[in-house]
Amino acid sequence: MADRKNVPIQVRLKQARESLEDAKSLLVENAGTNFIMNSVYYSFLFTLFGLLEARGISAPVQDEVISLFEREYVLTGQINIRYLNGIRKAFDLRPACDCQGKRIVTINDIEQLLPIADELLVLAGRFAA
Repeated sequence: MADRKNVPIQVRLKQARESLEDAKSLLVENAGTNFIMNSVYYSFLFTLFGLLEARGISAPVQDEVISLFEREYVLTGQINIRYLNGIRKAFDLRPACDCQGKRIVTINDIEQLLPIADELLVLAGRFAA
């Protein structure tokens, strides 16, 4: 039976895994890049929520999640900065609105971010163990 302390991180990692699988399926199905990027972004986000919740830290807004992840895991040397750069890129590319000037998401962007999100999810699982 899983330690009760790790239940929130396990739930978040399950959500992250599902979002990542959705992104991979959408890519294979040639779905719109914004739909795919949204799933990639949420995979990162759920992973970060899980990592923070594992330390008893909650963040009410998405920007704060990224900052707290940087402070708690990246600046302490526990997680490589490339994962922070990945979530920041996904955050910048996610389809938050139909604003002009928003960068167009490309398949190349998605193909660069998918393995980073996947690796971070595996790494986060080690913190839950």
